[in-house]
Amino acid sequence: MQHSFNGLRFVLGDETLLRGMPALKALPPFAPEVIAFLDAFSRMTLADSEAKTWPDVITLGFWCRGASMARMQTERAPAAHCYGRGVVFHIAPGNVAVNFAYSLIVGLITGNANIVRLPGRDYPQTAIIVRLIESVLERHPALRPRINLVRYGREQHINVALSALCDTRIIWGGDETIAQLRLSPLPPRGLDIAFADRYSIAMINADYYLAHPDKAQVARAFYNDTLLNDQNACSSPSLLVWMGHDVQRGREIFWQNFETLAAERYTLEPASAVNKLTQLCLLSARFEGVKKVSGTQNSVLRVELPALEEDTLNWRGNCGFFMEYVADSLDEITPVCGSRCQTLATFGIPPDALDVWLASAFRGIDRVVPFGRTLDFSLQWDGYDLVSMLTRVMTRASNSSL
Repeated sequence: MQHSFNGLRFVLGDETLLRGMPALKALPPFAPEVIAFLDAFSRMTLADSEAKTWPDVITLGFWCRGASMARMQTERAPAAHCYGRGVVFHIAPGNVAVNFAYSLIVGLITGNANIVRLPGRDYPQTAIIVRLIESVLERHPALRPRINLVRYGREQHINVALSALCDTRIIWGGDETIAQLRLSPLPPRGLDIAFADRYSIAMINADYYLAHPDKAQVARAFYNDTLLNDQNACSSPSLLVWMGHDVQRGREIFWQNFETLAAERYTLEPASAVNKLTQLCLLSARFEGVKKVSGTQNSVLRVELPALEEDTLNWRGNCGFFMEYVADSLDEITPVCGSRCQTLATFGIPPDALDVWLASAFRGIDRVVPFGRTLDFSLQWDGYDLVSMLTRVMTRASNSSL
């Protein structure tokens, strides 16, 4: 059946390359030509004057440098006779500028051809990355047939057409987006990998923080985890849990440093300011005892919670909307650590106590990272081993006689 691509806009690639993707030979993971392409992209990104103005773009360039790829390959050595599954259709989230590039790179690393639906919003970072990819492809033309970057609206027939071409579909988005895309059937052996809407939390020991010599560095780390992308990433903490003895003083100094940094670096859009106040009202209506504890400025809006319940984080906000909770024990946090909890960022939490608590039988938390590392992407994400899921292994029987 010949599918229609009417309404599909090619940002990089064309319809001829798109239709030819299923016939491409699958590569083994970490193929030399892919690693060479990514290292060239990394070098160009890290040297680009426009890219240097965007920390998330520079982080991407650093992540895919040759040394980083070599380490990943050593840590995740694939089985013999392992190859990409074929064509991967990536649906990038609309609210994170650089996510599409990480998804694309994982598809390339695992030996696949890639169709990537870019965010609908025109992020400057997205345009920079596309420009750099196009430049690198001029030096590595063998990779050109493996990359198609596209945009389109809500046309269901395009979802159907692109899904019919692919062997794996990666969906980054909310539950509604996932449900809508799953209405478009995959081939019989097609595989869906869905990164659903999730949330993340952070824990900080006030006493450890007060003893730390570089509190400005801690503020920068937490800023990178949160406001660098408006708290839109699932891995950006929405809730900050305080522990320790001198919590009141620790909170006061921590937020003074953080709010000073936010005032220097962060621009709050008027619509986001209104949304945060609306979210405060909704949260207060849902839970008794909620208190706004931040000052009159609205760049950083903080609300203290009297307790944590299973659905507390369903009422989270973004763009500098922080829930806070003071805990006497790690067990108090368990209610919000269900299957929708992705990342736990920690600062000064004793590892032994953390390990004992994590061994209890709750279903959430796929990642535990220090402050400043919540956005660090890896080949194990949301509990998925992406190398395994995006490759197939050809088994070979022994030639010994019976």
